[in-house]
Amino acid sequence: MTRQLLIIISFWGLVSCKTTTDSSTIINNADSLTNDTVKIKYSFDTTLTINNIVFKFSIKDLNADSVILTATSTSLTAINDTINSNGLAYWEFPDINKDGNVDFIYDYIGNNPIIFAYLFDTVTNSFINVDGFEKFPEAVQLKSNPKYYYSYHRAGCADLNWVSDLFKIENFKTIQAGHIYGQGCDFEVKENPQVIEIYKVKDNDEINKKLIENLPYQKPIKNFEDKWDFIDTYWNKNYGQFE
Repeated sequence: MTRQLLIIISFWGLVSCKTTTDSSTIINNADSLTNDTVKIKYSFDTTLTINNIVFKFSIKDLNADSVILTATSTSLTAINDTINSNGLAYWEFPDINKDGNVDFIYDYIGNNPIIFAYLFDTVTNSFINVDGFEKFPEAVQLKSNPKYYYSYHRAGCADLNWVSDLFKIENFKTIQAGHIYGQGCDFEVKENPQVIEIYKVKDNDEINKKLIENLPYQKPIKNFEDKWDFIDTYWNKNYGQFE
């Protein structure tokens, strides 16, 4: 997805940015600025047409630590929520579940993304927060079964160790089904062998997981970038084992 970056910075005041496009929009927080006279402010609005209803979506500063999110039509309030603005990196409007309707996500700065998501509910014509979505960064929908998604996050050793989880969304809640731990770190491999451990997660509880496969790391992942293809191929091919 091509992302259009908009940086909103005010010097002794507030700079407002407006757009009326339906395409994905990202706002980035310029956290590298440290001058005490520079203040980061959020002031954004756009018009979105969803389910044949025109909504005005707005993100405004509430106070030094919070912003308020609103999406309203002439007769409906699709969202009215307050979130912490400390470390807020960006927000955008993707179609997460590929149902043809715009959804909403926002992300916080960190070693791994912390992404919160709202799906648009066509029954109530409102945005509903997806409980637990923040536990699954960089979520990708499976091509082979769109009800499932997989995530990815770093787990140490300069991203040579990593984790990918299989999950689905039901009734606006995430349900974890699978877990892969890739240990590709090439430091002291005799004591810490390179391995890919694959688990089935029971009852949406990662503590209650069962090892179902143990693979030598170097066989499917010969180079660093090969892990992306391995993760995508594995989940798309084997999701049925985790149902």
